[in-house]
Amino acid sequence: MERFEYAFISLGDETYWEDIASALADVFDIGVNACGIEGQAVADAFVASGLARQFELQNPVYVAGRSGSELLNMLMPYLDMPTPVEPSDRFGRTPEYWLGWVLGLHQAQTGQPYKRIFETIPFAELVDMYYPLHEAPESKFSETLRQRMHQASEHTRLRLQRDAAGLSQSELAKRANVGLRSIQLYEQRNKDINRAQGATLVRLSRTLHCDVEDLLEVG
Repeated sequence: MERFEYAFISLGDETYWEDIASALADVFDIGVNACGIEGQAVADAFVASGLARQFELQNPVYVAGRSGSELLNMLMPYLDMPTPVEPSDRFGRTPEYWLGWVLGLHQAQTGQPYKRIFETIPFAELVDMYYPLHEAPESKFSETLRQRMHQASEHTRLRLQRDAAGLSQSELAKRANVGLRSIQLYEQRNKDINRAQGATLVRLSRTLHCDVEDLLEVG
């Protein structure tokens, strides 16, 4: 497994911004369009592997020193891919390439963690922003993303995880063996999920494929 090297670059240093954007664009484009991996799986592996943190640190070893195929191969232990990714050419600017580019620039400019972005807005929704934003300045994507992140923050973390899993309240209640009314009250903040029984939180987290901590409200 990759041994990450650390280099710290202050936020606002533009030296590697375009390298970051290009590298992430290649990872998403090659992963989805050349390898047939689901975009959300690529994004999850990008975060879980620690590579996202290296991009946040603007570590030149990763953002400027490796091709998209090489970076994608670093995610292999976190993806269902039995063989290494071969170098791949791109044919046109795909929506996934566009998303990687604008998201890389957005993170470098704002410092917003990738983990927080992908936890709040699923990959499919992010890539759907290609229409009509792909012809707009990158700043328009950042503005739209900030608005969506703000709107999403109005929901509980349980609601965000449930939406990401594509489950209705009743489906979650049935699969997790948790009362539908309890789920409704948690999502309305009329019942404190932080005080829920441990067994309830475990069943919810397993059903939603997340950690218990991802369901707890902060502050």
